[in-house]
Amino acid sequence: MSDGKGSRESGEGMDRRKFLQYVGATGAALALSDLALPEARAVDFKRLDKTGKVHILGCNEMTSTDGYWDNSTKPVLTIRSGDTVHVETGTHLMGKMVPGVTIEDWMGWYKEVQARTPETYFYPDEKTGAKKIRKGAGHHHLTGPIHIEGAEPGDILQVEILDIDPGAYGFNLNPITSFQKLGLLADDYPNGEVRWYSVDRRNMTFEFQPGIKVPVRPFPGTIGVELPDKGMWSNVPPGRHGGNLDNKDLVAGTVLYLPVWIRGAGFKTGDSHLAQGHGEVNLNALEGAFKNITLRFTVRKDLGKLVDWPMASTPTHWVMMGMHTDLYKSCQMAVKQAIKFLNLHYGMADMEGYAFCSQAVDLHVTQLVDYAMGIHAMIPKDCFVGKQYAGKNTLLLPKQA
Repeated sequence: MSDGKGSRESGEGMDRRKFLQYVGATGAALALSDLALPEARAVDFKRLDKTGKVHILGCNEMTSTDGYWDNSTKPVLTIRSGDTVHVETGTHLMGKMVPGVTIEDWMGWYKEVQARTPETYFYPDEKTGAKKIRKGAGHHHLTGPIHIEGAEPGDILQVEILDIDPGAYGFNLNPITSFQKLGLLADDYPNGEVRWYSVDRRNMTFEFQPGIKVPVRPFPGTIGVELPDKGMWSNVPPGRHGGNLDNKDLVAGTVLYLPVWIRGAGFKTGDSHLAQGHGEVNLNALEGAFKNITLRFTVRKDLGKLVDWPMASTPTHWVMMGMHTDLYKSCQMAVKQAIKFLNLHYGMADMEGYAFCSQAVDLHVTQLVDYAMGIHAMIPKDCFVGKQYAGKNTLLLPKQA
């Protein structure tokens, strides 16, 4: 985890069997060697195994940005399609968010971020209803961008989330409304507060209050690619690039599909969430950093007709995403995406798909705080039991001729 001056050991506390499973002996040796030489991480911020297929990307000033997207940013790592990357992420505000930080500290540091990124705007998009509003960067901290060789506009970037190793603590906050009027009930809770929690990494829980334990189910709050237009774009609203999705279903074992907008894609992740309900409401979930999130990247040139908007696949569901400044329109977008997918992937007529959505598909609120609010439609795979659907319910979309 970045402390704003360097990086801590990415392998600390990891399960060795899981680690070896993904990186192999050479990659593991390289990663675990950092434990003996932690001071080297500040300079030696990216490594790969001898095969060139496994990479380790640490998090520090050289490998990360504040909460914005800018397709002119130089990549911090270049990989090939099919490669695996172990990515370290930092806490918000370039790693400054550590236990003991107060709402006044957060507010002061966030003002500094906004002051140094004054020409950062919300990305305007008719599809999401977002307007070009000058806001400055978000308070998030993003590792990247990663350049994937062979990725071109019109391709789909397949991102397999193989494993996530969360940090030992997290925070939740709602801001002082005189500074940032954010959150579903901002008028009801104007004073703001930061709450800190210790994560029980063995049992994957945290104690909310004495006698109340909440499961830890880590996922990347922000995961996406660079936008097509030049400029600095705030990470706050999600959109066609993915970005600040805050989708709690993007846990380990999930595959995310992202349309590519620039050569190399320009992948970044951060805003690491440790726990969240269906519907982030007071600005934050339980958020912190990942010692490691293991991702495998594949450039797909065969999915352009099927995927034209961020979507995901879990072992049990297809996840179709809607994002709009109007929550009702977010619902419409998610349902329309689901109907289109049911037609193209399963051959279901549109009117039948509409009926199927009403009878079998769950609409989950993703978040209610990021300007473009989120709904995702969960299409259950176990409904498709007929022989004609054999091979259609796999985790990864099958290669098409």
